[in-house]
Amino acid sequence: MKTFELSIGDKTYKVDVEKFDGKRAIVRVDGKPYEIGVKKGSSIVSRPAPLSTPTQPVPEKATPAGPEPPLAGVPSTASGGEVTAPMPGLILDIMVAIGDQVVAGTPVIKMEAMKMENQIPSPVNGTVKTIAVKVGDNVSTDETLMVIEQA
Repeated sequence: MKTFELSIGDKTYKVDVEKFDGKRAIVRVDGKPYEIGVKKGSSIVSRPAPLSTPTQPVPEKATPAGPEPPLAGVPSTASGGEVTAPMPGLILDIMVAIGDQVVAGTPVIKMEAMKMENQIPSPVNGTVKTIAVKVGDNVSTDETLMVIEQA
């Protein structure tokens, strides 16, 4: 397993690469597991930056044992889930509409950050209550993108 420390803005993240097959990687960012896609020609060893932009969480039971961004992991509250930007970026697509039913882990927003497209998942099962951004918006780290009322 390789470990990297990545800085994004003023935040530093510990990234452990658990598995890499040339196309997909299982990584843990500050202890939280993610499965990421690696574009052709990229190398985890020579280009650790893509590891800071996970695309979707790996279910715990499918994750190999070992050490776990807040990056794409989105905090939730007892009344629902708040989808927040894992890092600064550009909103490319809003994949749901107000009133839509979503399942935890389903991608709800696509954003570009660090020249990579990232799908931001719903943190909870529920109904999309508000959408605070539109396509083309530039967002900051931890900015609220959407609120999902828990079912």
